[in-house]
Amino acid sequence: MTTVSPAKKDLWLRLRQYHFEHLVPPHLSDHIAACFGGPDAATRAFATKLQKKLNWSSRFARRAIDEYRKFLYLGVVADFGVTPSKVIDQVWHEHLLFTRAYDQFCQEVLGRPFDHFPELVPTGEQTSTFASQYEATLDLYEKEFDTTPPPDIWSTTKFAPRPRHTPRAKRTRSSVDPIWLSSNDAPLYSYFDGSADSDGLSSDSMPEFGGGGGFSGGGGGSSWGDSASDSSSTDSATDSGSDGGGGDSGGSGCSSGCGGGGCGGGGE
Repeated sequence: MTTVSPAKKDLWLRLRQYHFEHLVPPHLSDHIAACFGGPDAATRAFATKLQKKLNWSSRFARRAIDEYRKFLYLGVVADFGVTPSKVIDQVWHEHLLFTRAYDQFCQEVLGRPFDHFPELVPTGEQTSTFASQYEATLDLYEKEFDTTPPPDIWSTTKFAPRPRHTPRAKRTRSSVDPIWLSSNDAPLYSYFDGSADSDGLSSDSMPEFGGGGGFSGGGGGSSWGDSASDSSSTDSATDSGSDGGGGDSGGSGCSSGCGGGGCGGGGE
């Protein structure tokens, strides 16, 4: 018998509804609101920063943020160290640059630290570990969201991956107790499967489950509209987008910390 963890649902709804408000200093809040508008103005500003710094299209940047939310969810509920794709890692790096805001996000939204452990010098053993974790992360993504990770965001790694059918090392629990309560715990999408729950939410209204478009916390990538800075309507990054910045060396383990900068489009 499987059970659905309310903690899983609550975590996902917090991530889904998070608009990166922590990134906006109080003295810039009016400016960001005037430039980008709407309750997700800070998310738009963050997407614009990614777009300009990494030479991504506007839509690709927004989709990458949506997938980053999924990665964060997986990192909290998994009983192993998750590893992101190159694109997800680039979004993570940009978020980490806002150190104080990132720490606040981890406390208030994730409910725990979520640290980044990159390689200093690539080694065969460490790369093999990251590759194994990456495969397990993709498997868990498919289980929790009932859909395949979009390849333009998830298929490119920062290391040479093994074929996915290669046996993985046995998973071990991390030192931080995950929300993943037991092997009998049902996947996240099960909570929203079928008719709407008391919050009016069902899998039909949440396109992140079983395929579909972006959701962006505030109502879908398409609902953001096209800002004046949107230089492309294509669904993929310019020139694949994944070589434009961010990222330490091969792969990444998971958990929180790192800081800096203001809001909005340019980039350190």
